Amino acid sequence: MLLSATPEAIKAYQEELEKNKIKPDKLPPCSRCLVKSTFFKEHAYRDRKFLVIVDMVVKTFLSALLRFKCPGCGKTFTYYPDFALPHKHYTRQTFTYFSRIYVQDPDKTYQKAIMVNNSAPGYPDDQQTLAASTIHRFITTLSSLKTCSQKALDLILQENPASAICRNIANLKVPGQKFKSKSRENILVQCSRFFEIETLFQHTFNTSIFTKLAIRCAFT
Repeated sequence: MLLSATPEAIKAYQEELEKNKIKPDKLPPCSRCLVKSTFFKEHAYRDRKFLVIVDMVVKTFLSALLRFKCPGCGKTFTYYPDFALPHKHYTRQTFTYFSRIYVQDPDKTYQKAIMVNNSAPGYPDDQQTLAASTIHRFITTLSSLKTCSQKALDLILQENPASAICRNIANLKVPGQKFKSKSRENILVQCSRFFEIETLFQHTFNTSIFTKLAIRCAFT
């Protein structure tokens, strides 16, 4: 598992953006008027600061997100590269790295899950480190990606209708010490299901859910 997206990946994406190589054809049709995404026009750029963990230090890298506009109704859509999540500064890899450690280990607390080789990622020129409560928020975000999970599940079942994935995710449980409310239990279960689906999806298609689906369906 990657602890973070790399500075090189962000730089490579930015170079593609500057060379006008980012096209809207990977987006789904307009959800409002059903115009095909190939007709979308470039609309605006939005600067985004990405927090990347390099040698256990959280560093800031600036890039941009491209927005497209539907010519039929004027609705706008953001194109998210593989490392980006909506409204988030930490990269997608950081979200999944720490969240997976917590939900898949019954004995992990948030305080233990934040540790990497006996230390927590820190910030430059500061005594602070990545807070354990941040993982709580990471998990909440991933649990909300229900569209992405469902699309991935549909593709898995199309590839193998006899797959036991539905039975497996239906039987997932969360240790009682990890939650204090029913709503939090549901969030943890949903996040666990996401990782169960992602693991099988990667095995089936040799690519991640995010690489194949996130841009197309999860964030529109």
